[in-house]
Amino acid sequence: MPDAVDQAASLESVLLPEFDQYGELIAATDHPLAGLLLRGEGSGFTDRVQGLLRQWNLGEGAALVHARLAHAFEHKRCFLKLEWCRHADRIDRQVAVYYRRRPKLHEALKLVAQSAGTTVALEDLRELGALLGKDTVHFVSAVMRPGRPMYYKLYFSQYVTPDSFQAVFMRLQRALHRFAGQPEAEARWATYHDRLSSRQLAHTLFVSLAVSEDGTDPSLKIDYPGVVPIVAAGLLDGPRLQQAEAGLRNLCEAAGRTDLSYLGVRICSEGNPVLKGYADFR
Repeated sequence: MPDAVDQAASLESVLLPEFDQYGELIAATDHPLAGLLLRGEGSGFTDRVQGLLRQWNLGEGAALVHARLAHAFEHKRCFLKLEWCRHADRIDRQVAVYYRRRPKLHEALKLVAQSAGTTVALEDLRELGALLGKDTVHFVSAVMRPGRPMYYKLYFSQYVTPDSFQAVFMRLQRALHRFAGQPEAEARWATYHDRLSSRQLAHTLFVSLAVSEDGTDPSLKIDYPGVVPIVAAGLLDGPRLQQAEAGLRNLCEAAGRTDLSYLGVRICSEGNPVLKGYADFR
């Protein structure tokens, strides 16, 4: 995607110096997608993101939502993600912002309602928190795409230890059954979960659900830390396994590491899991 390379290079004033301090490279396994993520602080960073949203013609609505979130979270702990996705003869761009301030769930829902109104499925987000045993939110996110409804996402954390492994597994299973209920997909995930989430080492998983004016996305995403490419690809079969392993390995090599910072596993109500790799460098 040479256009994406040129566009990323032209954003130096937006991305630096933050990208020099912390950056992630992103790739998907089911379609041509590449992206990057960085972390920023302060009103100056907010202003630069506002400029980018307008430069990419994402609309005044996107700029307004971002401004509201930035103000609510005091311009702190913002992660900015930029992605380019190729569809046939065109490349689509999208921007997402994530605020890591760990608000109470009711506060996060109030923020979403203030931006999106009551047409979005706030009760689905509330129900996911209940199924996971959470009354706080780790990340509050907005995903902005030209000409398409905005997605609002809440990320819930699950702390895994040898003692909590089974309880976390059961919470995830119930959440998947509720929001991505496809027996074959659930069984595939359940068979492989213990390869992605260690029973012995303490770590944190993230579970997210996306809602928009069009309804709740029929999928649930689980982000697993520290997964090597060959293990990640084991969720798939045949040629897709080989392609995914090669793509995720290339992503790790580009970031100078041997494992993924996080593997995003999206369990869908139809079809196979969708994998997305994140590889950070410092």
